Amino acid sequence: MIFDEKEGFEEQKKVAKSIMDKELYEQFYPSEKFVYGDSYTSVPNDLQLYVQQYDEGQEEVEVIAEFTNHLVIKDENVDDQTHDIIKVSLRKEENKWVVYSIEELKTEIMK
Repeated sequence: MIFDEKEGFEEQKKVAKSIMDKELYEQFYPSEKFVYGDSYTSVPNDLQLYVQQYDEGQEEVEVIAEFTNHLVIKDENVDDQTHDIIKVSLRKEENKWVVYSIEELKTEIMK
């Protein structure tokens, strides 16, 4: 996901709403108003996905995502590069995979 100021953030909200269950979506997007301001960018790179073995008919699956992220918040003088690992849990609902949990496993600042 790339959150690149207002336009990118609004586009990501639309994508998230189509793939997240309602509870998780409301956790990440509790307000209809843009909350990051004009100085926020977050750009993930080098994304690697590791999918749990999937057997036909399985209703739930977990994916591990590993990536680097470049976060800039100009108003707070933040310019960080991080190495992140997250676990994304999905379940099948009406023939569609829906994200119901995102868990941060590791985030470290790279120097």
